[in-house]
Amino acid sequence: MNLMETHFNIQRRLYDYQFALTRTPLEFEQAHQRFIELYNTTAHQGLLKEQWASPIPLDVLGAAQGRLYTPDELARKFAHALVPRTTNRYGCVTLHSYHFYVEQGLPQTQVLLWVYGHELRAVFDNVLLAAYHCHYDLRHGKVTDIRDGRFYPTRFASPQGALIPLNPQESLVLYRPKSWSRHPSLPFPAQQLWLFERVKMA
Repeated sequence: MNLMETHFNIQRRLYDYQFALTRTPLEFEQAHQRFIELYNTTAHQGLLKEQWASPIPLDVLGAAQGRLYTPDELARKFAHALVPRTTNRYGCVTLHSYHFYVEQGLPQTQVLLWVYGHELRAVFDNVLLAAYHCHYDLRHGKVTDIRDGRFYPTRFASPQGALIPLNPQESLVLYRPKSWSRHPSLPFPAQQLWLFERVKMA
């Protein structure tokens, strides 16, 4: 793995100059395509040393094809965290003490929460339901600072609709910190007072 990373880093640095000459996204894309074409059709020293019949990568790989993934699939595969959660009867979920809305049309349903970059997404049946801005704490493996919800029209929405539909400005994220003590502290018993105070006569 280290050898592969070193090899590709060297190739990248060698071609940085060509990329630096581009001025538009189209020129950059064309330079990238030229680089791929040159790389795949040039004999590689390592393949020559191994005495491959054809030291050209395009011939070595032959008809091998990679797999194509949609941007959403790639984001999911490289997500920091994938967490299943079950919505309550109002379509809300709880994650790391944060309570927030997902989809009212999916009560008591398991949805998948996943973090990619600074975004927390709620997905059901490969359909994006909601997205929130968040921060992922790599050290503790926790999501923090969930805010600014965005909701998407889906086939799961209730046909009746909500009396007051949620929008990004009205969505509310509740933070419920856990209590440090396992048992609630009991109050000290109050001292019972006399109904009638007896006074000792002299």
